[in-house]
Amino acid sequence: MAIEITLDQETWVIASEGAELTGYSSRYLGQLAKKNSLRPEGERDIKVRKRANRFELWLPDLLRYIEEIGYGPHQDKK
Repeated sequence: MAIEITLDQETWVIASEGAELTGYSSRYLGQLAKKNSLRPEGERDIKVRKRANRFELWLPDLLRYIEEIGYGPHQDKK
């Protein structure tokens, strides 16, 4: 996955947009956003903000988190 993101750019994504970019499910990203929102702001792995009754994730933090954790999207079992 080759996504060019500059850190000076304000790039907030909702779970469904993040799912399209990363390959993770939007449900998982929504849970990740909620979990991070419950932590104090200085301790969050991913910057999160709540707007219009849904969470937005800071895309550069999301990509860094996924790269560090190393868990990839699960392949469909056949």
